[in-house]
Amino acid sequence: MRRHDFFGHQVQSLKGLVQRWHASGGADLSLEARVRGIVARDLMSVAGPEVTVRVLGELDVLEADRLQDMITLCSQSFLRTDAVWNAFAVPVAVQWHMQHHRIYIAKRAEPHYLNELAAGIRQSLGSERVVLDGAIYSADVLYRLSAHALHDQLQSIAMGGPRFTPRLQSMALRSASEPPWRVVYFLGLEITKLDARRRLHESGVQDALKSYLHLGADALTKSVPVAPASPASPKVLSKFELGAHGNTICHAPRYLFDAIHFGEKARRGYRLRQLVEEMAKVQKQFALYHAFNPRAFAVDLLLEGKWLAYEMQWKMFVAETVEDALKDVQSVIDAATDVHCDLIELDAEDFQDQKDQTGLSHCQVGKR
Repeated sequence: MRRHDFFGHQVQSLKGLVQRWHASGGADLSLEARVRGIVARDLMSVAGPEVTVRVLGELDVLEADRLQDMITLCSQSFLRTDAVWNAFAVPVAVQWHMQHHRIYIAKRAEPHYLNELAAGIRQSLGSERVVLDGAIYSADVLYRLSAHALHDQLQSIAMGGPRFTPRLQSMALRSASEPPWRVVYFLGLEITKLDARRRLHESGVQDALKSYLHLGADALTKSVPVAPASPASPKVLSKFELGAHGNTICHAPRYLFDAIHFGEKARRGYRLRQLVEEMAKVQKQFALYHAFNPRAFAVDLLLEGKWLAYEMQWKMFVAETVEDALKDVQSVIDAATDVHCDLIELDAEDFQDQKDQTGLSHCQVGKR
């Protein structure tokens, strides 16, 4: 069979399976397993998911949604011979201020605390094994990973070191004089039995994890605890005491794409809250102008008071509406104490005019 004919046969075969699976309301587990097997193999192809992409374009909307859910699952959950490997991530929000003109730099997490966090996650989930990578990653690096590259990275994590593939591009965190909030991630691997269900999203598991989350913050800010040689020995300072102070908030782990979505929503919320707090130091009443920016797929925000003005772009997600975004903006404003802020909607032209009318030069408008 020629390659073109074979490819066409694969497309029609997967398309028929998805349509039959969807017609069963997703209840036919045999069809689900067959679809998963084909999608998983296609995603792991070095050439990329050619068959799956073609089939997506030939299905109706609801059928395509069901296939897209399977693609998302297979992109972060991998069936092995005797186990399932699930990729997850731990979002950590940080805002570190420079102290005594010294810069604190964190390039990797402290293994002592990270291993304790992994043990807590395993206990909460009842998994066979949980391992956390000590490197610090950005959302972009993790989001852009192909299924093939992610699987190779999980394999490296499981083995405790690199194998035949290059390391992912990690990042370093540094304290600064006026730091914005950032959200970084620890990448993790959960190994379960073949018949085990994924449980990280369950409310009971999320509640159980809360008692371990301080370990994620400690992994970035503390040294390994060392018993003093004698009572007269000098105190062992935490890493943080040596060059920074600020906020480090570890959020509960979630499966990879959910973790990235949660973390990026949290980041924009933290940054807006930071601007509101700065504004509130000067005055308790101000306006927040907003306008939808279709080119950036974002809501442009302008906080304006009598003496200060701050500009921020509230990035939106693919399935998010402007109304959804504004609800999140309102929740940040509502959480601020002793502040009165009016949200005022403008079109793009009026928004630009409002910026021009602030009476502040471009360099005086804080842009985050």
